[in-house]
Amino acid sequence: MNRNACYFVCVLGSMLLINTPVLFAEKTPSNLFLISNIHDNSFYGIASSNKDDKVYLERIKIRYLIEAVQKSSLTFIRNNKTYKGAEAAAHLSWKYSFAGKRVQTTHDFIERVASQSIQTGSSYLARTPEGKTYPLRDILYNELERLEQFLALKK
Repeated sequence: MNRNACYFVCVLGSMLLINTPVLFAEKTPSNLFLISNIHDNSFYGIASSNKDDKVYLERIKIRYLIEAVQKSSLTFIRNNKTYKGAEAAAHLSWKYSFAGKRVQTTHDFIERVASQSIQTGSSYLARTPEGKTYPLRDILYNELERLEQFLALKK
């Protein structure tokens, strides 16, 4: 095997090892949420009473997701280290505070702040109490979809 082919195999193998939990994880169940009761989140009431101000509503939905991470019983994994919800939420809040105009919507927040490490590029993960690991991005989208469905019902 020539030097370039060996280098390619080594790099590819490293990428697979680093991202194994994401590449081989089951599809994230659509009913996997950060918190069991949406009403336990203090930002739910604020969001439901401020649906007409779109910019403010996006900020509240982001705060809702951060609080949901904080109150979650899931274990969060960032750069191969595990964190409880409060620690993970503090990190996301810190990253969000530096995001500035890069984050205008809740989708921007999930994609640009809450999905992967800026340092390593590795995906943020969440582990259930049963030991299954899923991308945090997917769980945040589940939580956002649930929030938006509840807000639509309150029209």
